[in-house]
Amino acid sequence: MVENDQCYANKDNSLKADFMYDLLSIGEPYGHLRFQKWKSMSTRGIEAFATTHPNTFLRRTNRGIPQRYRWESWKVALNYNHYFSIVGDLYESYSTKHNEYSSIINIDVPRLSNYSLISFRTFPELKVFNKESQNQLHRILSAYGNYQPEIGYCQGMNFVAGLLLLVSGFNEKEAFVAFVGLMNEFKLLEFYKPSFPVIKLYTAGFENLLKRLSPQLYDHLKKEDVSVSVFLNQWFLTLFVASLPLRTVVALWDYMLYNGLSSVLTVSLGLMWLLMPQITRLNFEGILTLLKDIKSSDSKDDLRVGRVIINQAHRISTSTPNLNDYINPSNVFSDKEDDAEQAQEI
Repeated sequence: MVENDQCYANKDNSLKADFMYDLLSIGEPYGHLRFQKWKSMSTRGIEAFATTHPNTFLRRTNRGIPQRYRWESWKVALNYNHYFSIVGDLYESYSTKHNEYSSIINIDVPRLSNYSLISFRTFPELKVFNKESQNQLHRILSAYGNYQPEIGYCQGMNFVAGLLLLVSGFNEKEAFVAFVGLMNEFKLLEFYKPSFPVIKLYTAGFENLLKRLSPQLYDHLKKEDVSVSVFLNQWFLTLFVASLPLRTVVALWDYMLYNGLSSVLTVSLGLMWLLMPQITRLNFEGILTLLKDIKSSDSKDDLRVGRVIINQAHRISTSTPNLNDYINPSNVFSDKEDDAEQAQEI
C-alpha cells in the first residue's frame, strides 16, 4: 500500500512539474542562439562553466534564464552542493521533528480534507499546488525551523519556499536545500531577524533613493500619505512572490540571485519606475491596491515585464556606484547629500 502511495505521489509530482514547466515557459523571449548558448553551457556543466567563465555566465544570467535551465542555474547561485553536504542527510529528521513553530504552521496546514490557510494563501491561483504540495511546503518550513531555530518561521517564508518548490518541479528535498542556500548564500535570513532591522534599513534606503531619483513620484506618494513600508514589507519578505505574476517573479529571481540581496532594492525601484505612470494618477486607496497586489495580471508578456524591470534595475545599479551607502546603518537615515545626482532619473 505504501509502495502504491509513493508511486502515485511520484506520478502526481511529475505531472505537476510538467505543468509548471509549461506555465513558466509561456512567452519566453529567448531566440535560438540564446538557447544554443545555454544548451552548450548545460552540456559542459552549468556549475563548471560558471566557475571557469564567471563574467560570461553572469552576463548570460542577467539577460534571462530559459525555464529548461532555470533550476540548475538557481542551484549554482545558491551554492546548492555545499548546503546539500551540510543539511541533505538531515532533512528527513528535520522535517518530521516537532518544534515551537509547528503549532503555528499546523494551524495553516490541511488536516484531512481542509485546505491550509498558509498554503492556500501562498498560491491560491494554482490548482497544482494541491494538498500534497501544501504538505511538502509544511515539511520544508518545519525542517528550516529545526535547522535554524533562532530564525524559525516568519511571515513571508511560505511564499519564498513555495516558489522554490514550484521551480524545482516539486522536489521537496532539493527545495529545502535551496531554501537554506537562499537564506545563507543570498543572505535572505537578514530580512527575517527579530524586529526586522535590515528591512527597516532597506525601506529607509529605498525612500532616500526614490526621493533623489524620482522626486515627482516621491512627492506624489507623500501627498497621498502613502508609507512605502506598507508595500515594501510584502515585496521584501516574499521577494515579490506575493505581489507579482509568477512568470514576472521568476525573471526577477534570475537577476537577483546572481546580484545579491542589495539587488532587491534596485528591482523595487525598477518596479516603481514601471508603475509610475499609473501611480501618479491614483489616490491613496488606488495606490495601495495597485502596489500590494499586481498578481491579477496573467499575460504571456509577464516574462517580458520582468525583463523591463530588470533592465531598469541594472541601469540604477550601474549609475549609482554608492548604492550600498543607502543600506549602510551609519548613512541610511542621514539627509546629507551624496553622489546620487550622478544617477539617471528613473
